Amino acid sequence: MKIPTRFNLFGSTYKVIWDDKRMNDRKNYGLSDYGKTEITLSTVEGVESLSEDRIMDTFYHERTHAILDAMNEHDLSSNEKFVDVFSKLLRQADESAEYDEELAF
Repeated sequence: MKIPTRFNLFGSTYKVIWDDKRMNDRKNYGLSDYGKTEITLSTVEGVESLSEDRIMDTFYHERTHAILDAMNEHDLSSNEKFVDVFSKLLRQADESAEYDEELAF
């Protein structure tokens, strides 16, 4: 899977930004900013590179926050357990999807 540089939610364009220093300073792998319509991600933790799997999990996690915030579901977005489980299920559904070329829409 690829991480997009931008995507739309309800007509707002979210940018995906890579900023290792900012995320390390915050001791996070990622951050969703509803007001700025941005997701910031990191490729490292301290001096160690993050695995592709960890980066993808983080992107899906932050995208789930963005979706819930766009839906005005701020209580759900604040529920880290919900966001973590939902984002992992969303990633699994996306990555395991199979398509029939003859029926593709």
